[in-house]
Amino acid sequence: MDMKNLKTKLSLFFKTAWLARRRAGPYLLIIIAVCLFFWKVFIKGLIPFPGDFVVGIYYPWLDYKWGYSTGVPVKNPIIADVPSFIYPMQTYAMELMKNGQWPLWNRFILGGAPLLANFQSAPFTPFFFLYFLFDKITAWSLQIIIAHLLAAVFAYLLLKEWGVSKISSAIGGIIFAFSGYNLIWSQWNGHTLAASFIPLILFFQDRWLKKGRIMDGAGVSVALSFQLFSGYPQTVIYTAVAAALLCLFRVFEYKRIIFRTVLLQLFYLLGLGLAATQLLTGKELLSLSQWMSEPHPFEWAFLPWQKVITFFAPDYFGSHVTRNYWGPQDYTSNTGFVGIVAFVLASLGIILIKKRREISYLVSLCAAALLLSFPTVISIFLWQHNILGMRSSSAHRALVLFNLGVALLAGFGLDLLIKYKVKTKNIIRVLFIPGLTMVGFTLLLRETPKYLVGLRNLVLPLGILIATGLLLFLTGSGGKIKKAAIYLLMVLMIFEIFRFGWKFTPFSPKSFVYPVTPVLEFLNSRQRPFRIVGSRVIPVNLIMPYKVESLEGYETMRPLLISKFIAVLNNNSSTANPAGRYGIIDNYTSRLLDLVNTKYYLTLKKDIGKFDPKRFTLAFEDKSVAILESKTALPRAFMVYDWEVEKDGIKILDKLLDPKYPFDKKIILEEDPGDVEKMYFISDAYYPGWKAYVDGKETKIYRADFAFRAIAVPQGEHEIKFEYKPESFYNGLKISVLSLVILLLLLGLWKRKP
Repeated sequence: MDMKNLKTKLSLFFKTAWLARRRAGPYLLIIIAVCLFFWKVFIKGLIPFPGDFVVGIYYPWLDYKWGYSTGVPVKNPIIADVPSFIYPMQTYAMELMKNGQWPLWNRFILGGAPLLANFQSAPFTPFFFLYFLFDKITAWSLQIIIAHLLAAVFAYLLLKEWGVSKISSAIGGIIFAFSGYNLIWSQWNGHTLAASFIPLILFFQDRWLKKGRIMDGAGVSVALSFQLFSGYPQTVIYTAVAAALLCLFRVFEYKRIIFRTVLLQLFYLLGLGLAATQLLTGKELLSLSQWMSEPHPFEWAFLPWQKVITFFAPDYFGSHVTRNYWGPQDYTSNTGFVGIVAFVLASLGIILIKKRREISYLVSLCAAALLLSFPTVISIFLWQHNILGMRSSSAHRALVLFNLGVALLAGFGLDLLIKYKVKTKNIIRVLFIPGLTMVGFTLLLRETPKYLVGLRNLVLPLGILIATGLLLFLTGSGGKIKKAAIYLLMVLMIFEIFRFGWKFTPFSPKSFVYPVTPVLEFLNSRQRPFRIVGSRVIPVNLIMPYKVESLEGYETMRPLLISKFIAVLNNNSSTANPAGRYGIIDNYTSRLLDLVNTKYYLTLKKDIGKFDPKRFTLAFEDKSVAILESKTALPRAFMVYDWEVEKDGIKILDKLLDPKYPFDKKIILEEDPGDVEKMYFISDAYYPGWKAYVDGKETKIYRADFAFRAIAVPQGEHEIKFEYKPESFYNGLKISVLSLVILLLLLGLWKRKP
């Protein structure tokens, strides 16, 4: 009797283990693929960050070799945004969170600028907790890796929901996770994460439309809020396109679809409500920024037609990594790359178009992405009328939908290949488009100067196409040969997309992440507060991780007042157009730099002679870099007893540019403060949300000297305090909490009554 029980229990154990292995198998395959791509992180201890770009190009780091005989070689010079914008913003926001502060204001650039409102600081990303568990470099690396993992898993779930086998769904997920868009924008640490939520939102939306379960509707809300918090809001536009198309394709398929579609909008609104803290601050900054007046050039907004070749042969026009790029735009517009194997599998999936409505949807999704990305009648119309902010963004990033569509179609195609014997004529058809594209470009561009570069870079893609064709023909043999051919096809697919990613993506030692040099040690040893100017040595924002402040700064959206002030400073003209996203100081002789507490000037030693010795003194030097100190720089804040009121901004700027105007003793106010005896001026950026307190009582902040702050102060000694408490954030916080409560009530209702 005991032996029988033991036998039964062992049988049940092994059966359960076998089922668990089968269920976990696809996830294990995805995890192995992600770990394989990031093997340098796990095996070599490197990080997915272009640290070589910092220490290998710019002073003062360039003066040191960092273990190399001739200096650090730079792998990819075109991802400068990562070390100069994304990493400093995100890690500073997380640092504030760890210190128990809301990440609302960035005091280090542009005389102060909103931090949360720029979206890409992403302090409320779903994985912000990693920064509480690990050091910031490790947390940064893990978030990048997790973004690819989630992209694969969420695409896998969507394919499984649509009836695709586990192995085919996993392969479709891997293709999406490592397609052109997600690989090129991987280290921006927000783009790929935001993109990963597109298939998850579609997954929950489709389940809601089919079954009407509140749990799935709530899934839409949460996934949308996570996407908005991830750091790249433009992705929401593409998600809206994909979701609207899916609704159209389901409208005649399910009962009560109209009612559920209407209710679906409630869940989308709740998703926006959950992210209201981010959205309202961003909306406020957008209305007060230079962004809408800084249109994207037409030649950069859309994908040039000749870029079609990069969908299959990404290096046809060369690469910035190998320093032989000769094509239009730059390599970051190669986001349409999906690989030959994936495209061929997707083409096989289209064979099922008459049997599966999902195939028609995915084909339409790919078509919509191409219509938006290339200069078509529809995309140009949207761009000309600035619909959805298209005038100030790169429309071709809609190719993330093309990547998703092809990846999901490839899952269907692989399923077809596994289950059935594909006819020879269909194999020839699916090889035709990539083959014709590559041969056609070879013939069309044979007269171009760099023709040989393109021809050489077609050798590998043509080889992959031929190998794909041979393996497809072998699948017709059946049995073990078919199984082996399919496995080899999967390996070839992974090799193709991983090779593309490994070539583009830099990995660096942790020691390359903003190391300290004598120049930086000197600045950190000076008594604060002070500002520096030094983009001729250290590019804007790269000084930010060292906690050094500057009027300079790189920010995609930043207050228009500061943009105008920098433009006037550079041009010595009050009518100068506002500076763009790069707030770089070119005019080192402007007296306005003294007004904003610019005490130290970084320059190369060979340029010291350009500075007036009556105004500047040499404070420090190290190798190629010199630091000059301004003798006339004003304190960050000071009392004035004389002012005038001028509401015309141009007149204010004209007076500030007047070399005789004594702005160390006098300020210009936009509004009359009334009968007061003295004003306290501080050269920090004027922006809504700042509160001032004198002896604990709130007082009005006046806009002074065009872009800065001043408050009226009574006679005697007083305690003065400034705090940033934007109503947009706190109103958004209330909406977020209310949205969460409504969502929880709906879930409670669902549990009580399905």
